[in-house]
Amino acid sequence: MSHRWKALSRTLSALLTAVLGLLALSAPAAAQVSIVPDRVDGGGTQTFAFRLANERAETKSTRLELVFPQNPPVAYVEVAPAQGWTATVRPRPLDPPLHVGGKVIGEVAGTLVFEGGAVAPKQFEQFLVTMGPLPADGRLQFQATQTFANGAVAHWDETTSPTPAITFGSGPAPAPGSVAAQPVQAGGVAAPADEAAPPGEGGSGGLPFALLWGAIGLSLVVIAAVGYQAHRRKAAIAAGEPEPELERAEETQVGAE
Repeated sequence: MSHRWKALSRTLSALLTAVLGLLALSAPAAAQVSIVPDRVDGGGTQTFAFRLANERAETKSTRLELVFPQNPPVAYVEVAPAQGWTATVRPRPLDPPLHVGGKVIGEVAGTLVFEGGAVAPKQFEQFLVTMGPLPADGRLQFQATQTFANGAVAHWDETTSPTPAITFGSGPAPAPGSVAAQPVQAGGVAAPADEAAPPGEGGSGGLPFALLWGAIGLSLVVIAAVGYQAHRRKAAIAAGEPEPELERAEETQVGAE
């Protein structure tokens, strides 16, 4: 029986190590800046929800800067008011200018900055942004910079993943339950699965962390039970008493006789 307990203990220890490793690797992969929906039919003007999530536990997130891509350019950007936040659209010159509908467009959106508010740890904020005209096909990929109250800064660009982006036109159908597959409300804003939580009160990426910590807790409980059984066996041997398993086996044998 001791060999069985030792094997079980080693297995549970390995499981705990694997879960801790998965937890450590999952944090950097969380999408802290995302766009809903992230896949739409191209053309025209549409509204998107830009989400800023704070996956850190020790500080607030206080600023988000989005850099629009050089190509395709976006000429029109309007941001809905968000309580406590100030949104600033900074243009950049377009050379050569675009001629659209008899108008000459010499400036397009360069950067979009949200500041003045704060996202608490493990919470998110949502900003509604209307943009256009959008390309019929292609991809609108943003560079993002997130600033925290303690001075830390996180960057996402073309070389990092995940990067906030929108895909336009035809392409592979989104997987069921993904951001792109969510239903659309009035105004063109998708309703994510956790929409029941108001902006600033929901959690982005909370479910994976809950599952991982639950697995860790279960592993610790089982390992503690194994340790307790081992302690009982050692105490019984020290007192000259038979181990519980052996005692039960002897009782069963006597009964059979």
